[in-house]
Amino acid sequence: MTPEISVVMPVYNGEKYLREAIESILNQTFKNFEFIIINDGSTDSTEETIKTFSDPRIIYLHNRANLGLSKSFNIGIKAARGHYIARMDADDISGPDRFKKQLEFLKSHPEIDIVGTAVKIIDEFGRGSKVISKPSTHTELKWQSLLSTPLFHPTIMAMAQVLKNNPFDETLFNSEDYELWSRLLFNKSVQLANLTEPLLLYRITDQAFTRQLNPTKRAASAENSIKNIEQYVALTLEEKSLIIKSKKESH
Repeated sequence: MTPEISVVMPVYNGEKYLREAIESILNQTFKNFEFIIINDGSTDSTEETIKTFSDPRIIYLHNRANLGLSKSFNIGIKAARGHYIARMDADDISGPDRFKKQLEFLKSHPEIDIVGTAVKIIDEFGRGSKVISKPSTHTELKWQSLLSTPLFHPTIMAMAQVLKNNPFDETLFNSEDYELWSRLLFNKSVQLANLTEPLLLYRITDQAFTRQLNPTKRAASAENSIKNIEQYVALTLEEKSLIIKSKKESH
């Protein structure tokens, strides 16, 4: 049977939290998916941990060298057979109804191509703190993109063809997700949205590379912000009015 969803999760030296991440996907209430795990040249016990799972939905791919997130994710996208693609990170935990709720949203909103969710922040011990959400509508997300990434990357579920047609920029090793959302937000044929419910526990640790605000990452983010400002200036009057209206209604 062809899976409805392809879950794509690159992992590099993720032994510490990997089991929790995998279990949170396998325990989803929605069952018809394949789980593509890309071991990106790990040197720890990542491979051994993955191979302890015998679930037939797992598809294990192994990069012999560390290629980076962008290349690994594109490899997973190319291998995906599902109608939808969901992202996952190896140090996060998906809520059990995440796929069910995102799939219901996409099917009831056929104009939307990619949907993210709010997140609950957890620390290295899994202790939760605050919930953080992003704006809900495509127009609001354009405004958000002037300042920071408009989607939490590991929460997204997308129409597979959109990601297959718009791969990650493999020259980037920082803010590659921000660059992709920036590209798609100003593509008139693609619509993005967010759910306000936190459907993922988003782990922030001192060691998590993707969470670090190192100088290179800050510079890459700034370049995306500048690009988005330039594209924002080129918006139609109607689009600008919608953004202003949405900001007024949010207070």
